[in-house]
Amino acid sequence: MKLAMIGSYGHTGIVLRSLPHLPDVQLVAVSRYGSGDKLGFYGKGPAWPERVAVYENYQQMIREVHPDIVSVCMPLHRNAEASIFAARHGCHIIGEKPLATTLADLDALKAAVAQAGVKVCAMFEMRASAPYQTVRQVVQGGRIGGPILAFGQKSYPFGDRDEFYRTRETFGGTIPWVAIHALEFTRYCFGRDYRRVAAMHSNLSLKGYPGSEDNGGILLEFDGGGHAIISFDYLRPKASAGPKRRHGDDRLRIAGSEGIVEIVDEGTRVVLMTASAVEDVPLAPARDLFGEFVASIRGDGPCIVTPEESFRITEVALKARDAADAKKIVEL
Repeated sequence: MKLAMIGSYGHTGIVLRSLPHLPDVQLVAVSRYGSGDKLGFYGKGPAWPERVAVYENYQQMIREVHPDIVSVCMPLHRNAEASIFAARHGCHIIGEKPLATTLADLDALKAAVAQAGVKVCAMFEMRASAPYQTVRQVVQGGRIGGPILAFGQKSYPFGDRDEFYRTRETFGGTIPWVAIHALEFTRYCFGRDYRRVAAMHSNLSLKGYPGSEDNGGILLEFDGGGHAIISFDYLRPKASAGPKRRHGDDRLRIAGSEGIVEIVDEGTRVVLMTASAVEDVPLAPARDLFGEFVASIRGDGPCIVTPEESFRITEVALKARDAADAKKIVEL
């Protein structure tokens, strides 16, 4: 299979880490999105072939190279535009989230994917990691009884950000960019879809970036009962010296009728509390998101993130953002 990359913003490493283990997938071309693109940096990695065609225009690249798969990692407001073009040219798409920053663009992408008969996978890599695989297995195995209440957290330092973060029109909001991770891993581990959402967000410290909310909370109701509370912020201090710490502080706690399972210590441990004990749960193996996406294209089973989930979680995130803007409860 021929792989082409459109841009390098965000989680490009999901693709590049898997490439050495996918002998039937060859990176043949890349297209930069502009002056801030970092594809040159990635070109020094072991997954990079000696000869890769470099384009300044992704439309030209797709027309000339005819890739089977494209990785779309553009400034967020351009992801849908590039993905729609790729779909219309018969490319399967692994795309940075959010897949779109407006519901209208998301609908247009859905239509293009359906008409072309291609697959799409949003880069929801957190569910594939060991802690979230472990929590899902604990919940599915009935070890906390029936799940009732979930709490998810995403906390990041803001640091130096690209120019497109300054406006809502180009950034899309912190809920679709940051909180979307917690929306997806909470839903995945809890095992039910969302039914309704309410949210609040604001910008109290990032005055130079009025389009980027630095804090907020989301309240969701699950189908069949139960709730989720998700917090997100850009308030985590960025380490400048001393011991290294993780970029983000990601957490998940699910309380059920017979116990509680929780991801703690910056996502490194899973702890299960029941009436009889409190124990560390051995971590399940991580899964390979891009490898499974390639396998799904071959017809070798579903990917851990399906096209339906890719669209659904994007829709939930956009509606949660809109609920916060409108100060209303929104049906999902």
